[in-house]
Amino acid sequence: MKIRKGTEADIPAIVELLKSSLGEGLIQKSERLWHWKHVENPHGASPILVAEDDGKVVGVRAFLRWQWVYKGQVLQAIRAVDTATHPDYQGKGIFKKLTLQGLADAKEDGIHLVYNTPNESSKPGYLKMGWFEMNRMALKLKINPFAYKRQASPEAPNQDWDKLASLLPQLSNPIAKAGKVQTLNSPAYMIWRYKDNPLFDYYFLSDYKSYVLFYRFKIHNFGQEMRVVDFLIDEKTFDKKAKNLLKTSFKQISNACFLTSASGRHFELASGIYPNMGFLPVMDKGPIVTLRNVSLSDEVFTMLSNQESWGYALGDMELF
Repeated sequence: MKIRKGTEADIPAIVELLKSSLGEGLIQKSERLWHWKHVENPHGASPILVAEDDGKVVGVRAFLRWQWVYKGQVLQAIRAVDTATHPDYQGKGIFKKLTLQGLADAKEDGIHLVYNTPNESSKPGYLKMGWFEMNRMALKLKINPFAYKRQASPEAPNQDWDKLASLLPQLSNPIAKAGKVQTLNSPAYMIWRYKDNPLFDYYFLSDYKSYVLFYRFKIHNFGQEMRVVDFLIDEKTFDKKAKNLLKTSFKQISNACFLTSASGRHFELASGIYPNMGFLPVMDKGPIVTLRNVSLSDEVFTMLSNQESWGYALGDMELF
Protein backbone atom coordinates (compact mmCIF):
# COMPACT_ATOMS: atom_id res chain seq x y z
CA MET A 1 0.00 0.00 0.00
CA LYS A 2 1.23 3.50 -0.79
CA ILE A 3 0.13 7.02 0.11
CA ARG A 4 0.22 9.51 -2.77
CA LYS A 5 -1.30 12.78 -3.90
CA GLY A 6 -4.66 12.45 -5.60
CA THR A 7 -5.14 13.56 -9.19
CA GLU A 8 -8.13 14.51 -11.31
CA ALA A 9 -8.04 11.01 -12.80
CA ASP A 10 -8.76 9.61 -9.31
CA ILE A 11 -12.04 11.52 -8.88
CA PRO A 12 -14.40 8.77 -10.15
CA ALA A 13 -12.73 6.19 -7.87
CA ILE A 14 -12.78 8.62 -4.93
CA VAL A 15 -16.51 9.28 -5.35
CA GLU A 16 -17.24 5.55 -5.48
CA LEU A 17 -15.12 5.03 -2.36
CA LEU A 18 -17.05 7.74 -0.52
CA LYS A 19 -20.33 6.09 -1.50
CA SER A 20 -19.25 2.58 -0.46
CA SER A 21 -17.70 3.75 2.79
CA LEU A 22 -20.07 6.48 3.95
CA GLY A 23 -23.27 5.99 1.97
CA GLU A 24 -25.20 8.93 0.54
CA GLY A 25 -26.53 10.36 3.82
CA LEU A 26 -27.75 13.95 3.79
CA ILE A 27 -25.03 15.01 1.36
CA GLN A 28 -25.03 13.06 -1.91
CA LYS A 29 -21.67 12.17 -3.39
CA SER A 30 -21.02 13.04 -7.02
CA GLU A 31 -18.21 14.06 -9.34
CA ARG A 32 -19.96 17.41 -9.88
CA LEU A 33 -19.97 18.11 -6.16
CA TRP A 34 -16.33 17.07 -5.85
CA HIS A 35 -15.27 19.38 -8.70
CA TRP A 36 -17.19 22.33 -7.27
CA LYS A 37 -15.89 21.80 -3.75
CA HIS A 38 -12.31 20.72 -4.30
CA VAL A 39 -11.32 22.04 -7.74
CA GLU A 40 -13.32 25.24 -8.36
CA ASN A 41 -12.94 26.75 -4.86
CA PRO A 42 -11.66 30.37 -5.23
CA HIS A 43 -9.49 29.85 -2.14
CA GLY A 44 -7.58 27.21 -4.08
CA ALA A 45 -7.80 23.56 -5.09
CA SER A 46 -7.90 21.12 -2.18
CA PRO A 47 -4.85 19.03 -1.31
CA ILE A 48 -5.99 15.41 -1.79
CA LEU A 49 -4.24 12.28 -0.54
CA VAL A 50 -5.18 8.72 -1.45
CA ALA A 51 -4.14 5.34 -0.15
CA GLU A 52 -3.64 2.90 -3.00
CA ASP A 53 -3.34 -0.87 -2.86
CA ASP A 54 -2.58 -2.86 -6.00
CA GLY A 55 -3.78 0.01 -8.17
CA LYS A 56 -7.04 0.44 -6.25
CA VAL A 57 -7.93 3.57 -4.25
CA VAL A 58 -8.80 2.29 -0.75
CA GLY A 59 -8.52 5.50 1.26
CA VAL A 60 -8.91 9.24 0.70
CA ARG A 61 -8.30 12.40 2.74
CA ALA A 62 -9.31 15.80 1.40
CA PHE A 63 -8.38 19.15 2.93
CA LEU A 64 -10.59 22.05 1.83
CA ARG A 65 -8.59 25.23 1.35
CA TRP A 66 -9.80 28.36 3.12
CA GLN A 67 -8.32 31.84 3.48
CA TRP A 68 -8.95 33.76 6.66
CA VAL A 69 -7.85 37.32 7.50
CA TYR A 70 -6.59 38.24 10.95
CA LYS A 71 -5.23 41.68 11.80
CA GLY A 72 -4.18 42.28 8.20
CA GLN A 73 -2.55 38.87 7.72
CA VAL A 74 -4.01 36.33 5.31
CA LEU A 75 -4.06 32.95 7.04
CA GLN A 76 -3.76 30.03 4.68
CA ALA A 77 -5.88 27.27 6.20
CA ILE A 78 -7.21 23.86 5.32
CA ARG A 79 -10.31 22.18 6.68
CA ALA A 80 -10.18 18.45 7.28
CA VAL A 81 -13.28 17.26 5.44
CA ASP A 82 -14.00 14.32 3.12
CA THR A 83 -12.39 11.17 4.49
CA ALA A 84 -13.12 7.54 3.70
CA THR A 85 -11.54 4.11 4.01
CA HIS A 86 -12.78 1.11 2.07
CA PRO A 87 -14.67 -1.27 4.42
CA ASP A 88 -12.15 -4.06 3.69
CA TYR A 89 -9.26 -1.87 4.83
CA GLN A 90 -10.64 -0.29 7.97
CA GLY A 91 -8.66 -0.73 11.18
CA LYS A 92 -5.30 -0.62 9.37
CA GLY A 93 -4.38 2.94 10.37
CA ILE A 94 -5.06 4.44 6.94
CA PHE A 95 -6.89 7.48 8.38
CA LYS A 96 -3.95 8.34 10.63
CA LYS A 97 -1.37 7.83 7.87
CA LEU A 98 -3.29 10.07 5.47
CA THR A 99 -3.80 12.75 8.12
CA LEU A 100 -0.17 12.87 9.26
CA GLN A 101 1.06 12.97 5.66
CA GLY A 102 -1.44 15.76 5.01
CA LEU A 103 0.00 17.77 7.90
CA ALA A 104 3.54 17.28 6.62
CA ASP A 105 2.53 18.38 3.11
CA ALA A 106 0.64 21.38 4.55
CA LYS A 107 3.74 22.69 6.27
CA GLU A 108 5.69 22.40 3.02
CA ASP A 109 2.94 24.24 1.15
CA GLY A 110 2.90 27.21 3.55
CA ILE A 111 -0.36 26.36 5.30
CA HIS A 112 -0.76 28.09 8.68
CA LEU A 113 -3.43 26.02 10.41
CA VAL A 114 -5.99 23.24 10.08
CA TYR A 115 -9.51 23.51 11.46
CA ASN A 116 -12.56 21.28 11.47
CA THR A 117 -15.78 20.47 13.32
CA PRO A 118 -15.54 16.80 14.36
CA ASN A 119 -18.29 14.84 16.04
CA GLU A 120 -17.88 13.26 19.47
CA SER A 121 -16.70 9.94 18.03
CA SER A 122 -13.99 11.39 15.79
CA LYS A 123 -12.81 14.15 18.13
CA PRO A 124 -10.57 11.92 20.35
CA GLY A 125 -8.56 10.80 17.32
CA TYR A 126 -7.88 14.40 16.34
CA LEU A 127 -6.89 15.40 19.85
CA LYS A 128 -4.35 12.54 19.93
CA MET A 129 -2.79 13.93 16.74
CA GLY A 130 -2.32 17.40 18.19
CA TRP A 131 -5.60 19.16 17.52
CA PHE A 132 -6.83 21.70 20.08
CA GLU A 133 -10.49 21.87 21.08
CA MET A 134 -11.50 25.54 20.96
CA ASN A 135 -15.15 25.40 21.99
CA ARG A 136 -18.56 24.96 20.46
CA MET A 137 -19.56 27.49 17.85
CA ALA A 138 -21.54 30.42 19.21
CA LEU A 139 -25.07 30.72 17.81
CA LYS A 140 -27.72 33.42 17.90
CA LEU A 141 -31.17 31.82 17.80
CA LYS A 142 -34.67 33.20 17.44
CA ILE A 143 -37.74 31.01 18.00
CA ASN A 144 -41.23 31.63 16.69
CA PRO A 145 -43.59 29.16 18.42
CA PHE A 146 -46.44 30.11 16.08
CA ALA A 147 -44.57 28.43 13.21
CA TYR A 148 -44.06 25.13 15.07
CA LYS A 149 -44.25 22.14 12.70
CA ARG A 150 -44.79 24.42 9.69
CA GLN A 151 -42.98 22.73 6.80
CA ALA A 152 -43.70 25.02 3.84
CA SER A 153 -40.81 27.29 2.96
CA PRO A 154 -41.74 30.97 2.64
CA GLU A 155 -41.48 32.44 -0.83
CA ALA A 156 -38.20 34.22 -1.48
CA PRO A 157 -38.19 37.66 -3.11
CA ASN A 158 -37.03 37.99 -6.70
CA GLN A 159 -33.47 36.65 -7.00
CA ASP A 160 -31.52 38.57 -9.65
CA TRP A 161 -28.06 37.07 -9.29
CA ASP A 162 -26.67 39.01 -12.25
CA LYS A 163 -27.74 42.30 -10.69
CA LEU A 164 -26.34 41.20 -7.34
CA ALA A 165 -23.01 40.25 -8.94
CA SER A 166 -22.52 43.86 -10.05
CA LEU A 167 -23.12 45.04 -6.47
CA LEU A 168 -20.84 42.58 -4.68
CA PRO A 169 -17.55 44.46 -5.37
CA GLN A 170 -18.95 47.43 -3.39
CA LEU A 171 -19.86 45.37 -0.31
CA SER A 172 -17.75 44.25 2.62
CA ASN A 173 -18.08 42.38 5.87
CA PRO A 174 -19.53 44.79 8.49
CA ILE A 175 -16.92 43.55 10.97
CA ALA A 176 -14.03 44.14 8.55
CA LYS A 177 -12.38 46.58 10.97
CA ALA A 178 -13.02 44.56 14.13
CA GLY A 179 -9.64 42.82 14.10
CA LYS A 180 -11.23 39.36 14.29
CA VAL A 181 -10.62 36.29 12.17
CA GLN A 182 -12.92 36.43 9.14
CA THR A 183 -13.07 34.85 5.70
CA LEU A 184 -11.19 36.59 2.89
CA ASN A 185 -14.25 37.59 0.89
CA SER A 186 -14.45 38.32 -2.83
CA PRO A 187 -17.28 38.44 -5.38
CA ALA A 188 -15.94 35.21 -6.90
CA TYR A 189 -16.11 33.51 -3.50
CA MET A 190 -19.68 34.66 -2.86
CA ILE A 191 -20.88 33.45 -6.26
CA TRP A 192 -19.10 30.10 -5.82
CA ARG A 193 -20.26 29.62 -2.26
CA TYR A 194 -23.94 30.53 -2.68
CA LYS A 195 -25.06 30.83 -6.31
CA ASP A 196 -23.16 27.86 -7.75
CA ASN A 197 -23.54 25.56 -4.72
CA PRO A 198 -24.87 22.20 -5.98
CA LEU A 199 -25.89 21.00 -2.51
CA PHE A 200 -28.32 23.60 -1.18
CA ASP A 201 -30.48 26.39 -2.53
CA TYR A 202 -29.32 29.70 -1.10
CA TYR A 203 -31.36 32.89 -1.26
CA PHE A 204 -30.65 36.52 -0.51
CA LEU A 205 -32.30 39.73 0.62
CA SER A 206 -30.93 42.87 -1.01
CA ASP A 207 -31.88 46.35 -2.16
CA TYR A 208 -29.17 45.94 -4.87
CA LYS A 209 -27.61 49.14 -3.53
CA SER A 210 -26.28 48.77 -0.01
CA TYR A 211 -26.59 45.25 1.45
CA VAL A 212 -27.05 41.55 0.87
CA LEU A 213 -28.05 38.97 3.44
CA PHE A 214 -27.64 35.34 2.33
CA TYR A 215 -29.73 32.58 3.87
CA ARG A 216 -31.08 29.11 3.29
CA PHE A 217 -33.84 26.93 4.66
CA LYS A 218 -33.38 23.69 6.54
CA ILE A 219 -36.28 21.40 7.37
CA HIS A 220 -36.44 19.83 10.85
CA ASN A 221 -39.12 17.76 12.54
CA PHE A 222 -40.06 20.87 14.52
CA GLY A 223 -40.45 22.98 11.37
CA GLN A 224 -38.40 25.27 9.16
CA GLU A 225 -35.10 26.91 10.03
CA MET A 226 -33.99 30.13 8.36
CA ARG A 227 -30.21 29.99 8.50
CA VAL A 228 -28.47 33.35 8.02
CA VAL A 229 -25.12 32.47 6.47
CA ASP A 230 -23.60 35.80 5.39
CA PHE A 231 -24.30 39.50 5.63
CA LEU A 232 -22.43 42.21 3.69
CA ILE A 233 -23.00 45.96 3.48
CA ASP A 234 -21.77 49.15 1.86
CA GLU A 235 -21.04 51.32 4.89
CA LYS A 236 -21.57 54.55 2.93
CA THR A 237 -25.06 53.73 1.65
CA PHE A 238 -26.47 51.35 4.29
CA ASP A 239 -28.62 54.06 5.86
CA LYS A 240 -31.81 54.10 7.93
CA LYS A 241 -33.99 53.54 4.86
CA ALA A 242 -31.96 50.48 3.84
CA LYS A 243 -32.04 49.10 7.38
CA ASN A 244 -35.82 49.43 7.52
CA LEU A 245 -36.20 47.74 4.14
CA LEU A 246 -34.03 44.82 5.31
CA LYS A 247 -35.93 44.66 8.58
CA THR A 248 -39.26 44.37 6.76
CA SER A 249 -38.19 41.70 4.27
CA PHE A 250 -36.31 39.75 6.93
CA LYS A 251 -39.33 39.74 9.23
CA GLN A 252 -41.55 38.37 6.48
CA ILE A 253 -39.26 35.37 5.91
CA SER A 254 -38.24 34.81 9.54
CA ASN A 255 -41.81 34.90 10.88
CA ALA A 256 -42.72 31.98 8.63
CA CYS A 257 -40.03 29.81 10.29
CA PHE A 258 -39.96 28.21 13.72
CA LEU A 259 -36.22 28.83 14.07
CA THR A 260 -33.94 31.57 12.76
CA SER A 261 -30.21 31.12 13.31
CA ALA A 262 -27.07 33.18 12.79
CA SER A 263 -23.48 33.13 13.95
CA GLY A 264 -23.27 34.31 17.53
CA ARG A 265 -19.84 35.79 16.95
CA HIS A 266 -20.87 37.74 13.85
CA PHE A 267 -24.08 38.90 15.51
CA GLU A 268 -22.28 40.16 18.61
CA LEU A 269 -19.77 42.11 16.53
CA ALA A 270 -22.39 43.61 14.19
CA SER A 271 -25.49 43.59 16.38
CA GLY A 272 -26.26 47.22 15.60
CA ILE A 273 -27.07 46.48 11.97
CA TYR A 274 -28.65 43.02 12.15
CA PRO A 275 -32.42 42.80 11.67
CA ASN A 276 -34.41 41.60 14.68
CA MET A 277 -33.01 38.30 16.01
CA GLY A 278 -35.13 38.06 19.16
CA PHE A 279 -34.16 38.19 22.81
CA LEU A 280 -32.40 34.86 23.42
CA PRO A 281 -28.75 35.34 24.41
CA VAL A 282 -25.89 34.07 22.26
CA MET A 283 -25.19 30.46 23.22
CA ASP A 284 -22.31 28.05 22.57
CA LYS A 285 -24.63 25.42 21.10
CA GLY A 286 -23.06 24.84 17.68
CA PRO A 287 -20.62 22.14 16.55
CA ILE A 288 -17.29 21.62 18.31
CA VAL A 289 -14.46 23.53 16.63
CA THR A 290 -10.93 22.12 16.70
CA LEU A 291 -7.68 23.68 15.47
CA ARG A 292 -4.24 22.31 14.63
CA ASN A 293 -1.22 24.56 14.34
CA VAL A 294 0.94 24.00 11.27
CA SER A 295 3.33 26.93 10.93
CA LEU A 296 2.09 29.80 13.12
CA SER A 297 4.03 31.14 16.06
CA ASP A 298 2.89 29.85 19.45
CA GLU A 299 1.79 33.38 20.36
CA VAL A 300 -0.51 33.77 17.34
CA PHE A 301 -1.93 30.25 17.63
CA THR A 302 -2.70 30.86 21.32
CA MET A 303 -4.72 33.94 20.35
CA LEU A 304 -6.54 31.99 17.64
CA SER A 305 -7.40 29.27 20.14
CA ASN A 306 -9.67 31.77 21.90
CA GLN A 307 -13.13 31.95 20.32
CA GLU A 308 -13.22 35.68 21.11
CA SER A 309 -10.61 36.16 18.36
CA TRP A 310 -13.03 34.92 15.70
CA GLY A 311 -15.77 36.70 13.79
CA TYR A 312 -17.00 33.89 11.55
CA ALA A 313 -20.37 33.89 9.85
CA LEU A 314 -22.32 30.63 9.61
CA GLY A 315 -21.43 30.38 5.93
CA ASP A 316 -17.75 30.27 6.88
CA MET A 317 -18.23 27.28 9.17
CA GLU A 318 -21.16 25.43 7.63
CA LEU A 319 -20.22 21.87 6.66
CA PHE A 320 -20.82 21.09 3.01
